Amino acid sequence: MFFDLLLLTTLLTLSYQDVCHQYINSLWLILPLLFGALFYRTPIWLLFSIYCLCLVINILSGERFIGNGDLDVLATLSLYVTFQQFWFICTIACACQLFFHLLTHKQMIAFIPAITMGYIVFLVQQIWIK
Repeated sequence: MFFDLLLLTTLLTLSYQDVCHQYINSLWLILPLLFGALFYRTPIWLLFSIYCLCLVINILSGERFIGNGDLDVLATLSLYVTFQQFWFICTIACACQLFFHLLTHKQMIAFIPAITMGYIVFLVQQIWIK
């Protein structure tokens, strides 16, 4: 539970930065990334390979679809949850973004708050099950 709270606190901080500046300081992810790498659930080489591939595709597309900071957060998150849980969180995040886009009609929307919302829903679900 300590690691979940550490990641949640970091996500809340980065959400605030993303909403205010449309930019995050990825250095906030160092501590959760280190703890996640020590106790990872997925082979670290696989996650690193997928992350590098996503970064290359994102840079080649000019960051039109998702920012590199969002990819950093998703890569860190993937160290803490299983593959199915990761897709659950991403589905909740995308649903939040679609709803927010329908309300605001903005072209650029901060995605980290939606990831945070998905993670909160996931944590509440985990607590509810226990």
